[in-house]
Order: sequence, then C-alpha cells, then structure tokens
Amino acid sequence: MAIAADTRPSRASTPGSSGNRPSVLAPAGPSAGKGPDRRQLNIRARLAYARCGATAGPLAAPSRPDAAVEFRHAASPAARLVLTLLVLLNSAAGLLFVGWLLLPQHVPGPGMVGGGWEMIAARLGFCVVVGVELIRLAQNVVVWVFAFHARDPVPVDPPVGLRVALLTTIVPSKEPLDVAERTLRRLREIVYCGQVDVWILDEGDDPAVKEMAARLGVHHFSRKGRPEYNQPGGEFRTRTKSGNHNAWRAEHEGRYDVVANVDPDHVPLPNFLERTLGYFRDPDVAFVVTPQVYGNMHQNFVAHGASVQQYLYNGLIARGGNGLDAPLLTGTGHLYRPAAWRTIGGYQDSIIEDHLTSIRIHAATNPETGNKWKGVYTPDVVAIGEGPTSWADYFNQQKRWAAGICEILVRPELRAPRELPSRRRWQYRLLQFYYPSVAISLLLGNLATAMYLLTGVGSAQLDVTVWSVLWGSTFGTWFVLWLWLRRFNIAPHEREEIGIVGMALALFAGPIYVAAGFTALLRRKLGFVVTAKGRLRTVESFRTFRLHLCWAVVSAGLLGASFVLDNSSPLLRVWPVLTLLTGLGPPLIALASNLRANRRQDDEVVVPAPARGKDEEVHPPKSRVPAEGVLR
Repeated sequence: MAIAADTRPSRASTPGSSGNRPSVLAPAGPSAGKGPDRRQLNIRARLAYARCGATAGPLAAPSRPDAAVEFRHAASPAARLVLTLLVLLNSAAGLLFVGWLLLPQHVPGPGMVGGGWEMIAARLGFCVVVGVELIRLAQNVVVWVFAFHARDPVPVDPPVGLRVALLTTIVPSKEPLDVAERTLRRLREIVYCGQVDVWILDEGDDPAVKEMAARLGVHHFSRKGRPEYNQPGGEFRTRTKSGNHNAWRAEHEGRYDVVANVDPDHVPLPNFLERTLGYFRDPDVAFVVTPQVYGNMHQNFVAHGASVQQYLYNGLIARGGNGLDAPLLTGTGHLYRPAAWRTIGGYQDSIIEDHLTSIRIHAATNPETGNKWKGVYTPDVVAIGEGPTSWADYFNQQKRWAAGICEILVRPELRAPRELPSRRRWQYRLLQFYYPSVAISLLLGNLATAMYLLTGVGSAQLDVTVWSVLWGSTFGTWFVLWLWLRRFNIAPHEREEIGIVGMALALFAGPIYVAAGFTALLRRKLGFVVTAKGRLRTVESFRTFRLHLCWAVVSAGLLGASFVLDNSSPLLRVWPVLTLLTGLGPPLIALASNLRANRRQDDEVVVPAPARGKDEEVHPPKSRVPAEGVLR
C-alpha cells in the first residue's frame, strides 16, 4: 500500500532544523595506531540497529481486513533439534554432577538419624549446595522453553486512516529537555497515512517544556496541580509512570484508535507505525511491543553491560512469548488499543506497571469477540534507546524490576488472576523465575560457605579433581549452548559478541536482587524511581555502593576467619572469593572509568562548528538515525 507522510507543518523538517544540521562537536580523527573512539562505535551500533527494521520480514497484504495475526518459527526445525540436544547435553552434565554429589559417601552422616548441631548444619549446607545446582539447571530449562517456542509475527500492511496518538513523557528533574526534544522531533517524522498527534506528558508542568511543545507543534499535557489525578494510590497514583499515563487517558484516549508510547530517551525511526499498526487488523490484539535496544552501548562499562543483557531477551525470551501466546508488555516502546486498556482500568498501579498490566490484559476478554485479548512482540527495531550509564541508575533500575517481580509473587492480590489461561500463567511464572532464582542462589551459596568457614562443619567431603571435572563439564556445555544461542540475537554485532560484560554486570547485580527480595517479603513499598537520563544521570557516591561494600566486608571477614580458625578448604573458599569480587567490582570499575573519562576529557579536541540557527538543538546528537540510515 502507499504510505504518505503526515502533511502537517513541522519545524523538524524546515531549513536549519535537525534535518540539515551538522554536528555540534566534531571529534578529532583517531590517531595512528588507535581504533575508533566510543562515539564512533556508538554511531556504528545505531546504524546497525537502524538496518534491523524489517527483521520479521517484508510487509505482506492481509488475507482479509480483520485477519488474525499469523506467526512463524524463529528457528528452523534443524535449529530447534540442535537446541534441544545442547540443552539435553548440559542437563545431563548437570544431573551427573548432582548425582555424584548425592552419592552416600558425600552425604554428611549417611545412615544416621538425628545427630548434634554439627550434623544438622552439615546436612543443611549439603542441601543448599544441591539446591543451587538444581536452580541453575532450571534456569537452562527455562531458556530452552522460550527458545523452542520462539516465533515471529508475519508483518502486514497497516490499515489506512487510523487515529493515532504518539506519546512520550518527561520528568524535568530527571530527564533533560534536549533528550525529550530529540524524541519529539523524530516522532514528528514518523510516516503514516492517517491522523497522527504527538503528545508530551509533562509531570512538572514546566514552562520550558510548554515552550518546546509549542515550538515543535506537539500537544502538551500535565496533571500537576490537579488533585483528582494525583492520588496516594490506585489508577492515578502520584509520582508514577502509570498514574501519568492514566491521567492522559482519562481526558484524551477516547479520541484515538491506537496509542503509542516511547520513553523520552528512545528515538523512534520513521517506520515505527508502518511496521506495527498492521497487527491491529486482528480485533483481539490489545498491544504490540517492540525491542528495547540501546544505541549508547559503547559509552562505558555499565551501558555496554546493560545493552548486552537485552540481547537474550530481545532475541529469544520475547519471541518465546509469542509462541507461548503471552508476550510481555514493556513500557519503553509499545502500542495499545484503548478499548483493551479500558477493560482493565488502564495501566496498573505497580512499580513495574508494564508487567502487571500485561498480566491483566492477557486475563481479560475482548467484549466484541468473546476471545481473550492478546499481544504481539515484533523483533523489528523501530526505536533506538539509551541504556543507563551510571551504576546508581543501573542499580535503581534493577532493584525496581526485581522488587516488582518479587512483590507480585508474594502478594496474592497481584498474582495471575484465575481468568488467565494456564498456558499464559506458566509463561509468566517462567518469566518471573529469573530474579528470585539469582537472589536465592547467591544467598544460599553464601550461607552454606559461611557455615563451614566459621564452624568447620563441612557440607560434603569431595574429591577436588573429580569435582573440577564434573563442574567444568557443566560449565563447558553451558558455555557452548550460550555461544550457539547468539545466532538468534537481532543485530549482527550482537551475534559477534560473547557477552562477558553482560554476565559480569548480572553478577554485580546479585546483591541488589537479594535486597529487592527482602523488600518484597517485608512488604515495604518501593517508590517509583525514574531512570535518570543524559546529563542528569545520577552521580556515583559511597552510598551507591554501600550494599556491595557490605557484601565485600562480610566475605573478607569470612575468608579471614577461615584462616584464623584453620577451616581450610579451597573449594569452599571459591564462593566467598566470588562474592568479594562481586562487592568490590562495581566501585573499582567506577573508579577506573572516572579516571579514564577525566583523561579522555583532557585529550579531547573540539573543532569549532558552523554557526547554527536560533531554533537548532545545542547538544551533540546521541542516537539520531534518520530514515535513510545516514547519521545527520
């Protein structure tokens, strides 16, 4: 079908605007013998993502106007067979290791009933060791389930003439104005043959935001100063993303057929609507969700690790949600049908409002057809975002996600409702397994080793050589599986990277997951914290790493006590050493990164840029990729 651009006047396409703008800063070319700098690497990553806008395949003509969404396997039958064999191999290695641990000569006090506190402690520690290994095996099985069921939707031409609202938000104290302006300009450039209105939802009712909205020709909305939209809880909870969106919904949602939301640091590409609206031909589709990719992955260690952690989710887990009939809604970039949102009362009141909203939608029924509402995940990259660049922002993000999941698990009123079909219910349980499993493994592993290092009571008497061979086989087969799974990553550069930085960052987040679990168990409310962006990113301080430093101090104390008490076992000292590295790693990496950044700032050469027009942006372009894929 023919796709026409929005014909409304837009300053974003006038002379002197972002469409014909030179870079504000021109970095000096790399010196002889040096590779490209981080900015150039980020540009390459953004361009690579921009070329992934048709991952699901070419647009096809629908068989009928209201055709149901069709799906096809993301992996061939041969690939699914290889996947299954690799998982079976890893599971066999893991079960062999667990079986060896369970041999009678390894179990503390075999054949004995009762015993003193030493025997009880030894058996408890032994159960913990076996439990940690079983959790690791279960994690691999979860990955296999999603990978085996991974499916991509068949994209179809979008219907013509829909009324579409494009929304982004801003919290002026946390999100720079230039970041929001960049996104608004790109929202104005999205191509679609129909009514398209661009909105900015301003939590601060900031005069500067209003001026920017008027200058760009977009709509401005704010709930500030309106008590009916700033409640202590519920649909319009104050200081929450869900409350902000629901306030807008209450006044404006009824004017639109589809509403699209992107975070202010996620820059949409011109094909955003072209690649997503076609799925709404299916009357039962409640939402369409897009990949969350980061275009600033080379900025520093945190941004790189956070980006790598998205590879597996975007490439396999989210696609597996399609195959299991319940893709997860993610708030960074999605489109929804207002009629579906009205059946559940809008975005749900939770610190992870997207996850809980997703559960409620999949449990609700479309009154028009009598079928359950459904979602669609498309692997097409139609927006490029920015990941957290500071440890404080990354930890806040991870704590919010982990605490939200744990809160759903421990509070009966938040769990999956009875109306949720069993297949979808199990899909959510598998999704929710990750954070608690990591926290429990880390906590139990440290308790077991602390028990031995302080008391000398061993959980098991093991042969070091045999243990090394068996454990090494489980790790080796897991690593082979991990390398093989890279082929499903969305972008080519993702498939070339092993992902060590992402694994390290996940390890460093372990203490955060433990703290989040206790927060949920104690029923303590965790406030919604906006991930700071751009120049307003949270600066690291001692407080940022206080939890990690506590873990490091405890681990160092356990190691020291083991030497003083002569409770020497090389195997059992491995775990506290890893915990010590987990605690010291983030502050040491932050210190090294700051030193490098200071040196880089001293060496940077700034070339004067041509004079700019009065309406031009005054910040360096961060993730600006236009339709033709050429950096402006």
